[in-house]
Amino acid sequence: MNIYLTFDYELYFGERTGTAKNCILHPTQLLKEVADKHGIKLVQFVDVGYIIKLEEFKSSFPELEEDYQSITNQIKQLYQEGHDIQLHIHPHWEDSYYRDGKWHIVADRYKLADFATHEIDRIVTTYKQKLESYIAVNSIFAFRAGGWCIQPFDKFKDSFIKNNITVDSSVFRKGKYSSQQYSYDFSNAPDLSRWTFNNDPCKSEEGPFTEIPISSIKNSPLFYWKLFLLGRLNPYEHKPLGDGIPIAAPGMRKKLLTQFTQNTVSVDGYNAALLSKALKQYKGKNELVIIGHPKSLTRFGLKALDRFIEDNKSKHNFTTFQKERKKL
Repeated sequence: MNIYLTFDYELYFGERTGTAKNCILHPTQLLKEVADKHGIKLVQFVDVGYIIKLEEFKSSFPELEEDYQSITNQIKQLYQEGHDIQLHIHPHWEDSYYRDGKWHIVADRYKLADFATHEIDRIVTTYKQKLESYIAVNSIFAFRAGGWCIQPFDKFKDSFIKNNITVDSSVFRKGKYSSQQYSYDFSNAPDLSRWTFNNDPCKSEEGPFTEIPISSIKNSPLFYWKLFLLGRLNPYEHKPLGDGIPIAAPGMRKKLLTQFTQNTVSVDGYNAALLSKALKQYKGKNELVIIGHPKSLTRFGLKALDRFIEDNKSKHNFTTFQKERKKL
């Protein structure tokens, strides 16, 4: 089985975004050390809008100059060492700004689909070119939507074709959520670990795109009660390394604590305890795509990931989209 360890390289988007050091740089370095220990490579979906904003404001705010240099240097280092750098877009950066020593997140247009088609084309083209300016031209071909908001895909299709983006990894089977700011509905996604599509990433059919979905797992409310309890009893092990606050997701916590839910297979926090269970559930399939966020990494999660790789690196192929590109 191919196992992809994928990470959304980004800040928090709530009232407090957190710092580049604690949300991105330090936890990514810890992840890289684990990967180096086992001789495997990671996939980093880089939130390019943040980098563009750093570049825009760094001449006025010296502290952002340091963040800009540190972030871009880490991306270059990751790429030079063989890690996979791909495109992640949170378009609300178009409206957000830096003032009084902090980022002010304006999330009225959180989904890429909130923008007009010509604006989407500009964003996708500009962001892809900006990311490739730090690594290599024509190296970006895979995409993950911010907040998993890949729908309606027909608004993105032409721009993706124009920019040679042929792989998406935003869908997770049976995932569904809707709020004022963001929404996704993967209820009808096929029970496959890979498929081609044309206009709808949840419909398997002949088309120019390949969906490699994030793997998903069904969790009970008890799992999340335990998660929240451990966070209070042992914050050293279970508190995220990032120092920000997530964007609001009204009703999500109540849902998690009161009913069975389908969620991503993840290394974030206590979710990492389910990695081996997820691998067993995906037995017989060709891919297991694990998601994580450096900002949400915990000491517990890092240790669990280390053990998971150690237990499975001789049995399975830890790989990246770049390594598998010719097969996609």
